[in-house]
Amino acid sequence: MNEVIFYGDDVLVYDFPEQTKIFYAPKPLPPLEDEKAAIREALNNPIGSKRLEDLISEKSRVAICFDDVSVPLPQMKNDVRAKAAEVVLEKLGKIGVKRENILFICATGLHRKCKPKELAHILGKNVYREYAGRVINHDADDKKNLVVLGKTREGYEVEINRFAAEADLIIYLNITFVPMNGGWKSIIVGLGSYKAIIPNHSPEALSEGSLMDPQASGLHRIIWEMGRTIKNKIRVFTIEMVLNDNFYSGLFEKLWRPLGGVYHGLPLWRKIALSTIRRVPNFLKAYVRNRYKANYRMIGVYAGDIEKAHEETLKLVKKQLTVPVDKQYDVVMFGVPNFTPYSVGSVMNPILLHSLVLGYMYNMHSGKPPLKKGGVIIISNPAYEKFDPEQHPSYIDFYEQVLTEKPDIFNLKKVEKIYLNNRNYSDKYRNGFAYHGTHVLMAYYWGVLGLLNVGRVIVAGSKSRRALEILGFDHAKDLDEAIEISRKYLGENCTIAYFCMPPIFISEIKK
Repeated sequence: MNEVIFYGDDVLVYDFPEQTKIFYAPKPLPPLEDEKAAIREALNNPIGSKRLEDLISEKSRVAICFDDVSVPLPQMKNDVRAKAAEVVLEKLGKIGVKRENILFICATGLHRKCKPKELAHILGKNVYREYAGRVINHDADDKKNLVVLGKTREGYEVEINRFAAEADLIIYLNITFVPMNGGWKSIIVGLGSYKAIIPNHSPEALSEGSLMDPQASGLHRIIWEMGRTIKNKIRVFTIEMVLNDNFYSGLFEKLWRPLGGVYHGLPLWRKIALSTIRRVPNFLKAYVRNRYKANYRMIGVYAGDIEKAHEETLKLVKKQLTVPVDKQYDVVMFGVPNFTPYSVGSVMNPILLHSLVLGYMYNMHSGKPPLKKGGVIIISNPAYEKFDPEQHPSYIDFYEQVLTEKPDIFNLKKVEKIYLNNRNYSDKYRNGFAYHGTHVLMAYYWGVLGLLNVGRVIVAGSKSRRALEILGFDHAKDLDEAIEISRKYLGENCTIAYFCMPPIFISEIKK
């Protein structure tokens, strides 16, 4: 059974064993015809909230907050947040809110700061130019511009951006790409400090239920408790925009798109094209990958109360992304492109590979996982031992000084404290485009549920044995050998499933 499978910056065609069950993402839901009109309609008919004109006056201070470049992945051709920003500014203009009372805040959390070109893409060039000097990145280390709003019953302090907290209204422009996004997570994580983020990003919290299953997730349980602790202390009007899963665009739609169950072989031109691309130097393929824009389109928008609007959002996300799976499998296979939320404009490093495979990919389910406990994940990726010193300085040190010692993921608090207080990391985060010093630990923690439940991870086609040894992954020269290793480990009759991603989807085992 021939099917495409991603391999870093390449796409391969592999002949899967006949008994392999292949699962595909649902077809993209049809987009809204007029996105601006839909956003205006949502603002005029908010869910569980008064309209903007009834919440603020011409004297009000407004913080317009928005997600960073980590969503959607990859970036979309025409970002809907730009359209939402224009509609919101139209509304604020009619209310009479002065320009100097409007501040745009990119809710980066502990991520790197967005670069001017990235901010201009998200907000649109016109808005970015008009509000020059009024668009900032959140700074989780700027202590004078953080404020503690409350403490949960469990003793977690909720510390967020002071500009947002002291505004008369926060208007949040959110893209809900997967069930993990949106709601209170936008505020607590996007605008939070390390103090607010670490309780819900600890290995203890992340080992409680799938990240893509908000009803079972420890991450969401703690975030929602934090949100309800501060609900009466800040005013939030959310605008949640749901995208379809139309990952493919342009020439790459013809080259990359899965065969979708048609196993009659590839057209000759496509075989030649894919073979030619494999010969292109890696730096050129990385260049193209970092500039690729997906054809995502908006399929719904909900505005108003942060919790009630999010409930409607999740219903539509579930409709777009859910794929029924018949049972749990012994082996689950993934193609792994060099796309991660934390490598935009950068490279895939070994820790990000760990986070992507054992964190994101393992967690792409609701309810029971599709992989049996102790089962095998096979991935296709070159697993280069490369790092970006500009974006990931603390990652390099963590990889070389901590991971080489095979640490206990539940016993890294001392390292966390050291990285939190490292002035060099803080300076590169605050004054450059580096991820926060502690972000590497949270990226590593992201894979804790996979670490606890996956028996082996086998990497087909890895170019670095050392990277796999440090990560605790196994090497196979190709997919054939990876399957052979799995059968020796689990038995000749082990069941195998291939999850054909991208586009991404959330699996749900039929009851």
